[in-house]
Amino acid sequence: QVLRADAARGALDSLLLPDIPVAYSRSSSVASGSSNAKTFKSDYGNSSPHVNNTGVELIIRAMMAAPDKSLVIMCTACLGDVSEVIETRRDLFANKVKEVILMGFPAKSVRRRSSIEPEASGMDADDELRRKVFQSCQDLGIATVILCKEIALGFPFPSTFVDDLAETNHMVSLQTQHREEMHSNGIWELTKQLQQEARGYRGSLKNVDLKAFYKYTLSNKSPPAGQHNIWPLVKSINLELVLGLLCCIPMYRDYFKWEVHSRGGAEHKISRHMSASAGVIKPDNLSSEIHMLIGVSLRTALNNTSC
Repeated sequence: QVLRADAARGALDSLLLPDIPVAYSRSSSVASGSSNAKTFKSDYGNSSPHVNNTGVELIIRAMMAAPDKSLVIMCTACLGDVSEVIETRRDLFANKVKEVILMGFPAKSVRRRSSIEPEASGMDADDELRRKVFQSCQDLGIATVILCKEIALGFPFPSTFVDDLAETNHMVSLQTQHREEMHSNGIWELTKQLQQEARGYRGSLKNVDLKAFYKYTLSNKSPPAGQHNIWPLVKSINLELVLGLLCCIPMYRDYFKWEVHSRGGAEHKISRHMSASAGVIKPDNLSSEIHMLIGVSLRTALNNTSC
């Protein structure tokens, strides 16, 4: 969480959005040399004195400053702070929050009269926090929007779009291009290694979904075994967080396929991953819209930066 927060702070500053506060949970820590550290280390993600572990206080301040039933909260992971706010300031949460968007949490199939519940992840602490947030929203009559796990699989945002955004020379776009290219090529090298091992031992690929990689990332096209750079062939990068942000804006909800359930006087919407179009209606149109929105934000930030 600390590394994510530092990266968010740096990215917001580079987009000329310094007034948006960033904080993380008190329970967070940084493990030096961890895989997360490697993933989130970037030129715009250096440690910032303007980021601290007051996540709960930040949520409460935002709620107290907001009109009643006006806030939309998007939860991507680490629900400890949101759960704590619900537990300690339940009335305030109920009065100020109109909707909670939950990202990447698989939801069980919903029966006619049953509660909406998350699938177990096998991590007891996280499962309990998710269950609390899911149930509290239903008890308090707060609407929820759930984008299920793997919702972004196969969403059409090709490497050519990333390359085009990198031509702005904004450091966020350049870092994103570099990280995504390294990530895609790393997966490809691992895939080749696993395929080689599988020839001598059938069990090697038991827990690796290579079909999904070919289907969603490469659009069913297999590169030659000797090819090392597959970046030009990538047809889908992970835009899960972008799709979540768009769900905060009502006009973009029409792009998603929803199952709708009413509980406690509130609507609860779920979008599941059903096909290569990722539960999205007209995915190519939405992809072009995202490409345009990101490009405008990057170019606007650069044009407004004082030299």
